[in-house]
Amino acid sequence: MINNDEYKEENIFTMKEVKTFLKACKGHKYEVFYKMILAYELSRPELLYLEWKDIDFENNTITICPISLVKTNKFYYTWAFTKHFELSREFPLMPDIKRLLLELKEKQYDIQNESDYICLKNDGTRLNVNTLSRNLRYIARDNNLPQILLSGLRQTLDYFICKNCKSYDYYRAWTRFDCIWKGRNDIYGDTNLRRNKGFLEKLNDLITADEQHSKRKSDMEM
Repeated sequence: MINNDEYKEENIFTMKEVKTFLKACKGHKYEVFYKMILAYELSRPELLYLEWKDIDFENNTITICPISLVKTNKFYYTWAFTKHFELSREFPLMPDIKRLLLELKEKQYDIQNESDYICLKNDGTRLNVNTLSRNLRYIARDNNLPQILLSGLRQTLDYFICKNCKSYDYYRAWTRFDCIWKGRNDIYGDTNLRRNKGFLEKLNDLITADEQHSKRKSDMEM
């Protein structure tokens, strides 16, 4: 059992720790989910309620909508969710994440799954966020990494994004900085997230966690 005192104070990985973590989770059954949280800074509801229709494999894009949850009765496990389509944001689909998603989709098809949701267990039932958190702790523990929360994993790349983005608007659009559900609905409307090819190549190289990959021309599909 992990003691709360063992959690890293700033609750994020350094870039060196990110690379170690990504290499450690290669081949893990939840690898694609961790990489999506890292690359697109998905919140837990956004990941759990992400559907296959939100991913365009032909145009290599993934659309993320903010999610709000409201309790429907006194039981803690009963929630009603709302997708805020007016604040949706579209990201380029990283080649490595695309490959893992296609493999996942094939597995879900093999178990004759009828759910539209992406986050499922091997038996086709919904994946619980606590399972992702627990496995995150196990991977960190086995590789001498700090114990961080799942919510901290999505904030880990802020420094990397800020350092490699050429403009504040681009940084804000990627990290949804200042994004609120009521108010400015045009935060992402005027920002083309595909403009910064250099940033996308560097992020793709990091997500693949492949030392050899960084030595050859990036395979980013623009």
